[in-house]
Amino acid sequence: MKKLFLATTAFVVLGAASAGAADMTARPAYGAPSPAPVYTWTGMYLGANVGYSWGQSKNDGALPGFGFTTNETQNMNGVIGGGQTGYNYQFGSWVWGFESDLQASGQKGSSIIPVFLGTAINTDHKLEWFGTSRSRLGFLATPNLLLYGTGGVAYGQIKDTYTATAVGFPVAGAVATLKDVRAGWTLGGGMEGAFGGGWSAKVEYLYIDLGKLEQTVTFPLAGVNATFNSRVTDNIVRVGLNYKWGGY
Repeated sequence: MKKLFLATTAFVVLGAASAGAADMTARPAYGAPSPAPVYTWTGMYLGANVGYSWGQSKNDGALPGFGFTTNETQNMNGVIGGGQTGYNYQFGSWVWGFESDLQASGQKGSSIIPVFLGTAINTDHKLEWFGTSRSRLGFLATPNLLLYGTGGVAYGQIKDTYTATAVGFPVAGAVATLKDVRAGWTLGGGMEGAFGGGWSAKVEYLYIDLGKLEQTVTFPLAGVNATFNSRVTDNIVRVGLNYKWGGY
């Protein structure tokens, strides 16, 4: 009886061991899941943006010989859109980079400057396009979320039209148009989030100052010259989409 019990026990143990070995052979081995790739911000990128801007054109004017001076401030608001390109370099939790952009602009504004005896000068100012070239320095709040400040140079083309009127009607030959490219500076900041495959989205604010310029406005047939010291400043908010070569 004792021999039979020992033999039975040995048979069961050997059978269980064989079954376990067979089961281990048949069952696929599962390793630990691979860690998700960590996004790197280093690389060159290209993107597009759209936004809105609200600016001001400030003009101090005078009509030499007529004893007339004026101070004019008018809003220049409108939709903007364009593209940007740049390069980032990541070191630890910091990202340094350089970005340039070029924008088409719908910003414009107009006003009426009374002169004397029912005469006036109607002004129209347009920011036709502008661009910036800036450095960026940011800190990674998370591996995929960049908070940054930015600053550099700004430039843009201003179109100014001055029309002399009498009793509300344009004076023949008394229209002058000036178009010039101005340069200044810009400062701002924003945040940019990466969401995979080299793609990222951003929201950004910039303050732009295109400097002060003295202009001489000549009304050809009226034989009158006017001088204006003009300064254009701008505030822009825009959202953008970037693609970085090399994905992660």
